[in-house]
Parts: sequence; C-alpha cells; structure tokens
Amino acid sequence: MQPKSNSAKKAVSRLGTAAVEFAIIAPLMITFTFGLVELGRITLVKQTATHATREGARIAIRPDANADQVIERVEEELSLMGIEGAIIETEPSLIEEAEMGSTVKVRVRLAISSISWVSNYFDFGDSELIAESSMRRESTN
Repeated sequence: MQPKSNSAKKAVSRLGTAAVEFAIIAPLMITFTFGLVELGRITLVKQTATHATREGARIAIRPDANADQVIERVEEELSLMGIEGAIIETEPSLIEEAEMGSTVKVRVRLAISSISWVSNYFDFGDSELIAESSMRRESTN
C-alpha cells in the first residue's frame, strides 16, 4: 500500500473546507432567497391592491354609485390575483350620501401574514398592507 501523496492530501483537505464553507453560507443564502421572494410578493400584492382601489374609486365617483358596487369592483380586482380576506373601506361609508365635487376614498387593508407565500418563515406580526385611492365625485350638471 502506497502512502498518499501531498497533492492527494491537499485535495481531500480542500473538499472538507468547501463542505464547511457551504454549511456556513447555505442557510444565509436560503434566507436571502426566501426574503427576496417575500418582498416580491408583498410588492406585487401592494400594486394589485392599489390598482383595485383605483378601480373602486372610479366606480365611487359616478353620481349613481353606491358602496356595494365599489366593494364588489374592488373584490373583483383582488380575486384576479387570488387575494382574499381584504378589508375594504370607503369614505364616506355611504358613497351615495357624498356631495358632488367632494372627495371619496377607497381603502384596502390586508394582513401581510395572510398574503405570504412562505408562511411562518418570517414573522410579520400584525403588520398591515394598506392601499388607498381618492377621487372627486362627478356631477351631472
């Protein structure tokens, strides 16, 4: 049996070093990867919620609009991305009572934990994603 050469010993040593380095770096890289996925999802949902509030506000400014129509339109837009459980608010709460020319607001609130793709990986606590749009009510005159 021949003794191992120095180059063979160095190659085995390098493999061990690489394994240790991977063991140290891999969890960090996996955490960064999941973090980027979560940030991307939150950004996508925020844009979708903002678009949904804009669409709801476009309904709310019509002279014949009511709050049910606004909420229905916002839910339609959110459902396109599979977003459920949103709290939809209008100001004033009864759109039909808003005076012509006054500002109406449509707001969507979502718990960040409810839109997470990697649930329970990051602790968002009670954080909320809020999107809001406001427009002036149209007049028939």
